[in-house]
Amino acid sequence: SLVGLPLAHLLHSPAVLYKLGRFGIGIALILSGTRVVVEGRENLGDTRNIVVMPNHASHLDAPVLFKALGVDFKAVAKKEIFGIPFLGHVLRVAGFIDVDRSDRTQSRAALDRAAESLRKGNCFLIFPAFVAAIEAGSRIVPAALQGVGELMPRGRFRMRPGTVRLRLLEPLDAGGYSYEDRERLASDVRSRIAAALAERA
Repeated sequence: SLVGLPLAHLLHSPAVLYKLGRFGIGIALILSGTRVVVEGRENLGDTRNIVVMPNHASHLDAPVLFKALGVDFKAVAKKEIFGIPFLGHVLRVAGFIDVDRSDRTQSRAALDRAAESLRKGNCFLIFPAFVAAIEAGSRIVPAALQGVGELMPRGRFRMRPGTVRLRLLEPLDAGGYSYEDRERLASDVRSRIAAALAERA
């Protein structure tokens, strides 16, 4: 049909899907009365081969980051999400990677795919998972999210109006850590985020 063919083409275009997603999230934030304040945007720098690692407080975290940063992030997501009709297709087209955390072999393969995607210059949004960043020699940008838990507490899907503050922190070079150092890298990232959140408390 005149509508169906162009729509099918658009749904296979990652660039179009990212724009539509960002537009839709923006409308949802406006309608819910949510304001997002971003600090430290200069710490993103060159967005090739970077991993933004935020603290995880609610279902609102990823949409806020996706809209606020304006970067076409990819992510590693639970395989169950890829089974949702339409959404699963969109995530695959966008280059998201599915992971089955109950299967160690598949989980390892998913991290390898993420590392390869990073080496190709893609950027990822990952709620702390450090192996792929180390293997790809990525820059990690810790991100301190404040206010999301109050606007949408974990386990709830109804949003309250309010302000979310996103602070992008000075990046770390994951290439300076070995696989054996992954726990130290995790600790360094979490310490920076905790310190930034404490400053705002």
